[in-house]
Order: sequence, then C-alpha cells, then structure tokens
Amino acid sequence: MIAVRDLAAYPPSLRHNLRRSSAIIREAHIVSSLLRCFVLLLGMALAGCVTSKAPLLSADSRVVPFKSGGTFDTYEREDPSGPWKKSDARSVFTADQSLVVREFDEAGKPKDEAIYTFHPLGPERFLVQARFKPDEAYAYGVLEIRSGEGVVTGLNCKSIDQSAFRRDGGTIANDFCALDSAPDPLALLRKLGAAPAGVQVRYVPVTK
Repeated sequence: MIAVRDLAAYPPSLRHNLRRSSAIIREAHIVSSLLRCFVLLLGMALAGCVTSKAPLLSADSRVVPFKSGGTFDTYEREDPSGPWKKSDARSVFTADQSLVVREFDEAGKPKDEAIYTFHPLGPERFLVQARFKPDEAYAYGVLEIRSGEGVVTGLNCKSIDQSAFRRDGGTIANDFCALDSAPDPLALLRKLGAAPAGVQVRYVPVTK
C-alpha cells in the first residue's frame, strides 16, 4: 500500500485516486475481520463479537453437551422473535480427547479451522468459547439445550448494554467488545452470558 506521505510526488488527480484506493483497502481489511466474526458458529451465532486475546475458560472445565460425531440440521435467525431459516448443509461436530470440538461436513472433511469448547454455565446452559483461526482472538456465546435441541446465541457487541460493558471495564472498538481490559474478564463474560443477545443458531439432531 502507498503511504500518504509518498503521494506528494504524484499529480493532484492521481493523489485523489490513490487516497481513495488506500481507504478502500483499509476498509476491506476491517470488513474481512468482521466477516470472520459473522461466520456461523457451529455455523453463525458468535457474531459481532465479544472477544478476548487469551482464553478465559480453562481446559479443566470443558464438557461436550452433545454426542460427539452427531449430525445436525441447522436453522438461523437474527433475533429471538424472528423466524427460523433452515440451512442447506448439515453439520457434524466431533470432539477430540481434549474435548475440543471441530465442525465437519457429511463427507468427514473439516469445514474450516475453527475450534470450539463448551463450559457449564447453569442447568442445560453452557458458555461457548470459539477461535476461528489460530492467530485470532477468542469469541463467545451461550448454548442452551431445549427439548433435545441446541440453541446457540452469540454475544453480539452491538446488542449488549455497551454503557454497562464499559463501566465494567470492557473496551469497544470497530464493533468488537474486548473483555481483556476488565478487572475480572471472566466475571464480565458470565454476566453477559446470563442474558445473551445476538444471532441465534438452532441445532436439531438428525436421527438415522
């Protein structure tokens, strides 16, 4: 990318175009990062995102609240009052010996690099800790088991009480809510998890 300080050597009309191109490239980088946050958690639910640079939920609290290797039909909606929209592809979630869950297609191929872990939050409720790529921050959501089905609600940065989040020590930038700066990031995460707000994905087990 051409640095702004180098533009003086170009004609005015070209300088304008170069500045505009640089702005578009910067915006594209931001949008690319945001889109990674909007991918389906276990499809798409960890959208928006509430994040931390380091994992807040420890390995010794991991559980797998569903049968590993199970196949699921998935449904999505943008808010709890909206209609469910069924996804075309089915998902298979498999846990390894460390209880780290990955998503596969029905042919057994990994869908992406994302990893998920689940941690008890309350009766039939679990915090979801996700990392979409090895060099990215962790994102969070809540899984609720309802009549044998799973509903994941993302912790959406735009949907939470941002004033309260800042008062509790969190920071907000570029539509991401970062937990790291809070005096007790895990306590703040659990507070958000008590009343999650964001995109929802529903997982219905496929019985063969």
